Amino acid sequence: MKIRFTLVIVIMLLAGAAASAAAFSPEEPQDRVQTAYQDAYNLILDEKWSEAITAFDNLLGQYPKSGWVDDARFWRCYANEKLDKSLKNAFDCYHDFIRSYPSSKYTDDAKANLIRIGEQLVRSGEREYEAIIQSVRESDNEEITLAALYAMSNIGDERALKTILDLYDNSSSAKIRGKIVYVLGEFDSPEVLPTLRRIATSDADNSVRKKAVYALGDHDAAGTAEILIGILKSDNATEVRKAALYALGNSDDAKIIPVLKETALAKGNGDLSKAAVYALGEMDLPDAGKMLAEILKNASEPEVRKAALYAIAEHDSEAALPVLKETALKSPDPALRKAALYAIGEVEGKVSFGMLKEIFESTDDTDLQKAALYAIENTDDPGVENFLRSIALSHPDDKLAQAAMYALADHLEDGGIESLMEILKKAKSPKVKKAALYKIGEFDGGPVIEALGQVLKSETDPELRKAAVYALGETESDQAVPLLVDIIKNDQSLTVRKAAVSALGEIGTDKAQKALLDVLQER
Repeated sequence: MKIRFTLVIVIMLLAGAAASAAAFSPEEPQDRVQTAYQDAYNLILDEKWSEAITAFDNLLGQYPKSGWVDDARFWRCYANEKLDKSLKNAFDCYHDFIRSYPSSKYTDDAKANLIRIGEQLVRSGEREYEAIIQSVRESDNEEITLAALYAMSNIGDERALKTILDLYDNSSSAKIRGKIVYVLGEFDSPEVLPTLRRIATSDADNSVRKKAVYALGDHDAAGTAEILIGILKSDNATEVRKAALYALGNSDDAKIIPVLKETALAKGNGDLSKAAVYALGEMDLPDAGKMLAEILKNASEPEVRKAALYAIAEHDSEAALPVLKETALKSPDPALRKAALYAIGEVEGKVSFGMLKEIFESTDDTDLQKAALYAIENTDDPGVENFLRSIALSHPDDKLAQAAMYALADHLEDGGIESLMEILKKAKSPKVKKAALYKIGEFDGGPVIEALGQVLKSETDPELRKAAVYALGETESDQAVPLLVDIIKNDQSLTVRKAAVSALGEIGTDKAQKALLDVLQER
């Protein structure tokens, strides 16, 4: 019987030829960009301003994301200034460059040119340019001030500290004050703590206050926790109080836990309650896990309970298992029930596996059962493999049997091919068998190809044979090529033969491409 082949072979071969041709491109794009830039820059040196503008415009149009864009933009402004006598156009060009490329090596030159042109405009009566010039100058002054601040932090003596504190009191720049907060953290002085407290509670800018709060959180001096608790309970901005919560979460001081619990359970706190929960989750103390379980059970707001659930999962505490089980079985929120199952799976020990197994067997909610299977996958109990295998082999619900098979494959990782082969041979569901084939194809090495070859020899179902062929393609191994060629030549199913052709294309090696060429020539 003559075998008919689709155009997929020809398409794949043509694609391979095109790729080979592309590999011998005479000039790499980066070389072309550099050449184009150098040609345009030479026109600047020759003072051919109009031609230079055209050349830089072409470069920017063809290579808008190259590393030469800021260079080209600067020299285009320069050429435009020389060619166009409109000072306003030149000023606008440099101003746009400074805003677009604040870190360019040409930014200082652009600022100098902008100030020079701006002063000419101001002298000619264009007073509106004065404010822009002043802002550029102030920006430069800020950079000098910041450099001096960092240098002074390395000195670290009382004179440097006094100078920095005076600078804070006299600075109108939130950026400078924020950097001062960072520098203050480098000083080991009794003056630092009350200063950070003052900044955190009274600075005019919320972002500066937040930085002061985080600096307090990094401070291990006595009394720091009390200051942060005071900020939390104050009428400070919500974002600053949230920062205080996160800073408290970095502490292992047990007396903080009741404060965080109180904040989490307070009605109407919204984001603050969730932040308190996350702060508790960061604390490495046994009582923190117990408090999270209480919050999960008693919080009035669903979002807070959900945050507590995720924090418990991160905290990995056996003390929380009973409330997680109750949530999984009784919560009216389906998403929360699933999340509770996954949280149980994250808790180490035999208790979590037994609890998940019990939940799986006690509910008739298919979605919840699937979530339980995937959660069981994450546990490390010796009984996990047998349990998942039994569900995959014999459960009457195809969806649950498939879920168990996937969970088993992920649980066993590289050592699971034997179990998957057993499922392939013994499973009652064709869907489970097909899924097992695809998972087998994800493994590496000769044993996988040998196993798939056995399937092709013994399996009579064309759909399963096709799945085995696709799994061979997924291996991307030359060892699979002879098996696929044999299928193309001898299999009775056109669908399976076409799948083998596609699988050769998926492998894509020289050996696979040669096999495709041989197939074409034999036709």
